[in-house]
Amino acid sequence: MTGQPSQGFSTDNNHGSQEPPSLKSQRAAKKKNVSRRGTAFTKEEDLVVCSAFLNISKDPITGVNQTSGGYYKRMHDYFNEHKPEGSNRSQIAVQHRWALIQKAMNKFCGHKAAIDRLNESGKSEQDRIDDAVKMYEKTEPFTIMHCWRKLCNEAKWSNKFLELNNSASLDGMSSPPTQGHAESGNQNTDTSRPEGRDSAKRRRSKSFTETSSSSTAVEVLQRLQEKLEKTEQKQDQQMVEILSRKDEKIKIQRDLFNLQKKHMKMSVQQKKKENAIREKESEAHLISAESSIMSIDIEKVPPYLKNYYLGMQRQIMERRGFSGPSNNED
Repeated sequence: MTGQPSQGFSTDNNHGSQEPPSLKSQRAAKKKNVSRRGTAFTKEEDLVVCSAFLNISKDPITGVNQTSGGYYKRMHDYFNEHKPEGSNRSQIAVQHRWALIQKAMNKFCGHKAAIDRLNESGKSEQDRIDDAVKMYEKTEPFTIMHCWRKLCNEAKWSNKFLELNNSASLDGMSSPPTQGHAESGNQNTDTSRPEGRDSAKRRRSKSFTETSSSSTAVEVLQRLQEKLEKTEQKQDQQMVEILSRKDEKIKIQRDLFNLQKKHMKMSVQQKKKENAIREKESEAHLISAESSIMSIDIEKVPPYLKNYYLGMQRQIMERRGFSGPSNNED
């Protein structure tokens, strides 16, 4: 980023004098030659750049035979859609960063492939990765492990593809990949070549044709399914109405039974009351009769009735819990 030439003369803080024009022109020239670097890409930004490469280059229809500007414009658009909060990178910055990542990936994967070919016994996959990092860092620090973990399974960096010149320069940033995600000069080294544009279009067209030919059958099946669902819904509604009527009938019968039961209970209670009343009336009549017998003066009754009344009075006394009069005659 170039600085703007200063306007007018600047004052010296110590003497307050004006700068000579020659000094001013030299300082402006120095400002023009100063290179301003932006902040380094974060790991999150690097991962978005890698995702942009994978999504743009793997599209078999739109990702093939693009110009450099068009390809990297799509990568930059993808980056802007998925960038972390606060990130603001130009297309040139994204293009330059991807070129650096590719160069480091190619170099590191070359070291990793060499370590794998040694096939040293007793070493795990992590041990081989660590050895590759040590080999890489003999010349420079390895700072894209996060990118390697995201891209290491891609066919572009397979062992067969990695038989390349690890000292490739940044010239790749001027030309985009020309076939899937394999770049120029290395298309035929990938054992699993990505699907081409024509093949992808034929597959899409075939899928569309098959879909169109089967649309009529699908519509018929859908109509039959809708009719069946309506019939089932109607049957369910009828069954609900039938069950509702049965429930109402059962409720009426239950209420009638409870009413009858209540009436019978009331009848029994009424009969008990009536019986109790009759018993009380009988007891009253009995007490009245007993009172009449007990009130008779035995001395005034005829002799032939004396024993009768004495016996009756004795029975009444015994029934009432009293001892009867003696049966001695004068």
